[in-house]
Amino acid sequence: MQPKMRDNCMSAEEISAFLAEKVHGVICLNGEDGFPYGVPVNYVFMDGSIYFHGSKRGEKVDAIARDPRCCFTVVEDGGFEITGEDACNTTTVYRSAIVKGNAVAVLDEEAKAKVLRRIVDVLVPERKDVPMNMARVPPTAVYRIDAVSSTGKYHRPMGGHKIVRNVR
Repeated sequence: MQPKMRDNCMSAEEISAFLAEKVHGVICLNGEDGFPYGVPVNYVFMDGSIYFHGSKRGEKVDAIARDPRCCFTVVEDGGFEITGEDACNTTTVYRSAIVKGNAVAVLDEEAKAKVLRRIVDVLVPERKDVPMNMARVPPTAVYRIDAVSSTGKYHRPMGGHKIVRNVR
């Protein structure tokens, strides 16, 4: 284990809470050309699993069909901590989680509808009470990541240090 992982490791409960709090991640798959294929996706964390949706056709769908193994990464940028006078006395403030597992298609239409409803409720709370057109469920692909392992790491700032944010 890396030294920083020992000191800044999230517990399983912290990882779950972090995943439940965030809505954007990157799923990395094995691409057809042998290169890793990373795709940013919206997701929800429910019932202990990561769920995402998309089209039923495309490179992501083909990659999952070929090899369901994946790595899902979520990161939170907390800015930069100034730790001293020298320019290099700067460190990143962050939280991150990496989940390795298998992407599995959710085929049951009722289960898909439940996930899609949750995605709308979490990502666009203003639409929480707007009815969902159930005809949109069958043509939508929904996936669940069955986790094999997960890790989480953070750097929290020390008291009294200045935190700056990149303004780009």
